[in-house]
Amino acid sequence: MDFDLKDRVRAAFDIVDVIGSHLELRPQGRAFVATCPWHNDKRPSLQVNPQRQTWKCWVCNIGGDIFSYVMQRDGVNFGEALKTLAEKAGIEIQVSGKAKPQPGGPNDKAALYAAVKFATQAYFEFLQHDESPEVVAARAYLAQRGIDDESRKRFQIGYSPDQWSWLIDAARKAGHAPEVLRSAGLAVQRQNGSNNRNLGHYDLFRGRVMFPICDMQDRMISMGGRIIPGGDPDKAGAKYINGPETMLFSKSRQLYGLNLARTAIQKSGHVLVMEGYTDVIAARQVGIEPVVAVLGTALGEQHIEILRRFVDRVVLVLDGDEAGRTRADQVLELFVGANLDLRIITLPGGADPAEFVAEYGREALEELATTAPDALDHKLTNLIEGIDLTRDTHLSTTALQKMLDVIARGGNRNQLRTGQMLLRLSRTFGFSAEELRSQLEDRIQRNAQRPTPSYDRLTIREAATPMTSEPVRLQSLNGVERELFEIMIEEPELAAIALEAIDPAWLHSDTARLLLAVYRDLEIEGRDLDFNSVLMAMESEALKNQLVTLDSSIQRRADFVSPPLAERYASLLKRFQAAQAKVDGTRSLARLQNQDINDEEATKLLKSIIDSQRTQQGLRTP
Repeated sequence: MDFDLKDRVRAAFDIVDVIGSHLELRPQGRAFVATCPWHNDKRPSLQVNPQRQTWKCWVCNIGGDIFSYVMQRDGVNFGEALKTLAEKAGIEIQVSGKAKPQPGGPNDKAALYAAVKFATQAYFEFLQHDESPEVVAARAYLAQRGIDDESRKRFQIGYSPDQWSWLIDAARKAGHAPEVLRSAGLAVQRQNGSNNRNLGHYDLFRGRVMFPICDMQDRMISMGGRIIPGGDPDKAGAKYINGPETMLFSKSRQLYGLNLARTAIQKSGHVLVMEGYTDVIAARQVGIEPVVAVLGTALGEQHIEILRRFVDRVVLVLDGDEAGRTRADQVLELFVGANLDLRIITLPGGADPAEFVAEYGREALEELATTAPDALDHKLTNLIEGIDLTRDTHLSTTALQKMLDVIARGGNRNQLRTGQMLLRLSRTFGFSAEELRSQLEDRIQRNAQRPTPSYDRLTIREAATPMTSEPVRLQSLNGVERELFEIMIEEPELAAIALEAIDPAWLHSDTARLLLAVYRDLEIEGRDLDFNSVLMAMESEALKNQLVTLDSSIQRRADFVSPPLAERYASLLKRFQAAQAKVDGTRSLARLQNQDINDEEATKLLKSIIDSQRTQQGLRTP
């Protein structure tokens, strides 16, 4: 990725401001510390180094620069982190072949963000200060749902007047054109049925309690609205409506409250997924923080991909009505295909989560979440409820066929998971796992082919190109490798010399070879080899963390006297060469013992072994 673009974005921020906008920093010497949000931190253990523009938590063993902080905070890759910071800094990322949108126009993302932010504030202020009967009724509804003033402010809840152009008129005065509101999903274009002529615009949301929807950067990107119970049924429309798909908002890729819950989710190791805005708000009011909600759609594959950035355990909290049972069946396919621990709670008595926590409290819901069955057990329990599996042959067979049908719709993407499920069905229904496997394969073959999304978590795996954001499998550096890179960090001029002298084959770990490759790539591009350039060139969180760990070790030894760097480098090079000479000698000895070689080759090999031994003993310079 463009090095100069990275440099411009990095230079636009102070890491203290970036981290300080989300965590409470306090000075400690020349650095800052904060309570780490990614583990149960008893004392501030996340350190921020303003001189190096780096951060590090030694307990979690994570760290890096502003890019890796955003990657860790938002669960995104390097490209998304760069894009987030660039947009915040007002730095445009040019896309080849794509026309630049007109500033302030309906295709300008900045204009859309501003429009949604304006609407959020306008609706919030209207609910806060207006005393019309409809607003009084809206405040009464929120009170009845147990939503207090603090939550109303935290979630910026507002009210849209039951008027056709209230928002459009207010926005126009503030400089937001109706066409921009339409592109932001806040207004609808009037159409003439005969010639499709534009007859202006009207507000999409009218007479509704409004819930702003935010992205991971806390930017308002859309809104959802709920009618007030007891209103005019002819004018009411759907109970809930969300804004349409826009340049900013996609309901299949957004989760309500995730921006507020991400830290709690990472710390707790699980997330509760609910069905409505008020459920999330009610749960947070009683102290349950790792909670989000879907936005007018069922939990889907893209939601799972997003949540898997943070956790492996998802608890779906469903209303205890018939619709909730139906949705539980729908998500079972996700459980089959995803490498994910998906649990399901169906609340008793037809209650929704807000009603449940109001009546039974936080501990009751947390207990249900702890003991929740996985999606297969949940489905199986419901299917065989009231069936005598030893006598009700038809009902038992029907239940088994339904289970196999659901598993088949999930495909055979996770064979280990499928095998485990077949064993559970075998024990329940008394059929052999082999017979069930055969029936399942028949069903899979009969089903139409479906796209198969990848559920592989961004786990640490080896990367071919270390300057990309591909995750890498990091082995521990040995002592010689740590010494090499600490010298290269401390003295960039020696780094250039080392690149000429060090053979990557001498390095023991892939980690060391990847670090050396970053230095080599920068050298080829004619870039500086200083610490900041190397750190910025990397797009892998793991490699960034490794480099910051090495640099932090150097900083902690700053007050101790050590030999000159040139002397340390010369000694290190001898150790590398001696180690390689030992390897070469071992190989030569193995060849010498091979009876197929002739006398001349044997003489040469014997001489090389002697030279290798003298090198190892310091009697000869390689």
